[in-house]
Amino acid sequence: MFLSKGTLNLSLALAFTASAAIGKVSAVDADPLIASYEPYATGSKQTLLVSYRDDSGHDNVVNRVEKMKGEGKKVKESKNHKLNKTHSLKKEKGAGTKKGKSDKDRRLRWLQEDGAITAGFSVLELETDDIKAEIAALSAIDGVTAVEQDGMMHINTMEYQQKLRGGAADHIREIQDAISATADELAEDAEAQHGRRLAEQTPYGIDMVNASHVWDYTPVMTDPIKICVVDTGYDLGHEDLPTESVHGVDGFDQYGQLWSVDGHGHGTHCAGTIGAIGGNGKGVTSVNPDPSKFTFFIGKGLSDSGSGSGSGVMAAVAACVEAGAKVISMSLGGGGYSATSNAAYEDYYDANVLIVAAAGNGGNSALGYPASYPAVVSVASLTSSGSRSSFSQYNDQVEIAAPGSAVLSTHKNNGYTSMSGTSMACPHVAGVAALLWSHFPDCTNNQIRNAMINSSVESGSAGWDKYYGWGRVNAGNAYELLKNGCEVAGGDSNPPAGEGLSYFALGGKDQGVPLTPTPAPTPLPPCPGAQQRFEVQIITDNYPGETTWTLTDKCDASIGEMMSGGPYSTSSTPYSDMSACANDGQYEFKINDSYGDGVCCSYGAGSYLVKFGTVEKASGGQFASSETKTFGTCGSTPPPTTGSTPPPSAPPTAPPTNGSTPPPTNGSTPPPTAPPTPVPTAPPTVPPTPVPTVPPTAPPTPVPTAPPTNPPTAQPTAPPTAPVTPAPTSGDGAVAQGAIFDSSYGVPKCANMGSSCDSLALLNGRGTISNGNEPNHSNTNNIGNTCNDGNSGSYHSDESIDQITVTAGDIESGVPVPSGDFITEGGRAYVTVKLWCWGSGASDTADIYLTKDASS
Repeated sequence: MFLSKGTLNLSLALAFTASAAIGKVSAVDADPLIASYEPYATGSKQTLLVSYRDDSGHDNVVNRVEKMKGEGKKVKESKNHKLNKTHSLKKEKGAGTKKGKSDKDRRLRWLQEDGAITAGFSVLELETDDIKAEIAALSAIDGVTAVEQDGMMHINTMEYQQKLRGGAADHIREIQDAISATADELAEDAEAQHGRRLAEQTPYGIDMVNASHVWDYTPVMTDPIKICVVDTGYDLGHEDLPTESVHGVDGFDQYGQLWSVDGHGHGTHCAGTIGAIGGNGKGVTSVNPDPSKFTFFIGKGLSDSGSGSGSGVMAAVAACVEAGAKVISMSLGGGGYSATSNAAYEDYYDANVLIVAAAGNGGNSALGYPASYPAVVSVASLTSSGSRSSFSQYNDQVEIAAPGSAVLSTHKNNGYTSMSGTSMACPHVAGVAALLWSHFPDCTNNQIRNAMINSSVESGSAGWDKYYGWGRVNAGNAYELLKNGCEVAGGDSNPPAGEGLSYFALGGKDQGVPLTPTPAPTPLPPCPGAQQRFEVQIITDNYPGETTWTLTDKCDASIGEMMSGGPYSTSSTPYSDMSACANDGQYEFKINDSYGDGVCCSYGAGSYLVKFGTVEKASGGQFASSETKTFGTCGSTPPPTTGSTPPPSAPPTAPPTNGSTPPPTNGSTPPPTAPPTPVPTAPPTVPPTPVPTVPPTAPPTPVPTAPPTNPPTAQPTAPPTAPVTPAPTSGDGAVAQGAIFDSSYGVPKCANMGSSCDSLALLNGRGTISNGNEPNHSNTNNIGNTCNDGNSGSYHSDESIDQITVTAGDIESGVPVPSGDFITEGGRAYVTVKLWCWGSGASDTADIYLTKDASS
């Protein structure tokens, strides 16, 4: 793409959000499987989260702050977060075990006890040289249930990582290895990204999550759904993004910086994936391309440098919730686990808000936060081919996956760029969640969350796995699932008494709920006699809307097109259609791809399969704009299976015509070497019955006049062993059955059959024909009448066949022979042509024998 080596490293590094080990607090014993903790501090300035049990507890904290000020200490309560209901303060999953060694080793904290109650928390900023002493003093306050050091949240640039010390060096090398491994992915992703270039580009991820399936439907929400992006800001005034004045974009300032200015570009990139304006002929489109159907709220959770504090992120989230946001996208990480933050996210979940976060980019099994909190959706990253991005975290809390490698989107200063990371995957999922929720507003956040899980496209192992979660998010699949009802798609919405919606929030591998079983379809009744049903099976590629197909009866013009399908709505999805009962005959299956790349294998692994009963008739997937398969022959329908033909009511009036009836095959036929005799081999007392169709009372039927040793020699449909002299003598010919052979063009045609004519070739699966409506033939082909096809009054020979392409083969044995070698020892290649004269409704057939020259 398009990216220099330096640009590649920078664009990747900007998107990496996994924290690197700082170890300012007991780094030696830090658990390598837990995302390492970095305190948010500047010199002696520290930030603490102080959780309280009730209002009186908070009052006691405020009194302590005032007392500290009186002692000359620099301290203030910068924010008070009062929760909507009390929550339990929980230790991290696995805390105290080998997998989650001592929280105190990663974060200076005091927790009254596991399960202690919190009604809210204060954010205290203070200057101190002894943070441990301050934590101890605050923990002694009546009503305080936890005190925790605030942590750093950030986007890791390479420059930032190079400032790290000690144990962080290995982590830096790990990320550099991930960048190197991802370089190969970018070339492929860039090609896919730009392979379908229009005036306005559609980044590959938009189609990969099947967002367009939902675009044509009108949202049910009375007001546009509000989506919040907590990040580095927003490039207000960007040509391809919603605006403040027209679309009501608003935000929350922090760090002394404006939400409407993005000095980094990361936040603008994420916002573009969610809601860049579509259909304006500029830049890119997005998951939600219509700015009239949603509203942005921007939370300045990180500064222009790409970093911030855990409490700063929480302040931005709180502002989003207060502004009415339903979906919050957070492409950030770091800070380690916080019992206080976990309780806050549960509280927002209880308020029916869905929060989506990036899983992290360390390329390892570390738990990154906030993504790994149970009340937050953790998103892994995929390449354009659907495989896991090499940098993407993998752990038990990974829940769903989305495109994250080399994603094109908006950027600061009215620009555009491609970036990689779980930061890029996160807004795809957040955008899909908002898109779905706007159409199903009665669903809860947990039901929308589970609907995305239950409709996801399998990417790794069956069910859940730590690399892809439950699979790739698919908006179209989720929309169709939600049409069955919120509870069918997403489970229960009524938690037990005293619990909130966070009761259902388990996250990752524990989040999925089984779908309500769909009743089995009523089986189709069996077909009568020898009839069968056609089944057409289609597996779509990444662009299902491009695929259509038809199945046509080539024997019965009154039936014509008997089945059709497409365009489809969901990618990488199997579809099956069954026909009515049909006779065996000649049929044509045609599949089309409007873009011209088939259904396999450039953009997905689609395929098709056509079966008649249990017999496969056609299959494939790799073609260009279309592919046609013709199979079967006309006139091959077996007789009814209601029983054998009854004997005639009277004996024949004359002996069988020589050659019209084959010799009897029963045991009553005399031996070939014996002279004909009417005497049966049975005793004379038994009436002779040498011919089965003659009643027993009839006299013995004499044998045909031809000797038995010389079987009938009636002319078969095709020449047997001797060459047939073609007519006319020009080389090609036709054995006409009432059809007229035109020597000028070497083809049969209608003759004096009306004012409109056409023709049709029955090639028995051996080739194709282009016929009719071609302006390069004169109307002299028609005898006695012109054929006016209605093309601007021009007269064309619709009744004549323009070109026949046949696969070489021996007419006698049906065994293929080398291309071009049409004449074989004892046989000649041929096709049967059927003419349809539409003016009169009449039809006729003729056999064309081909010369050795394939062109004729």
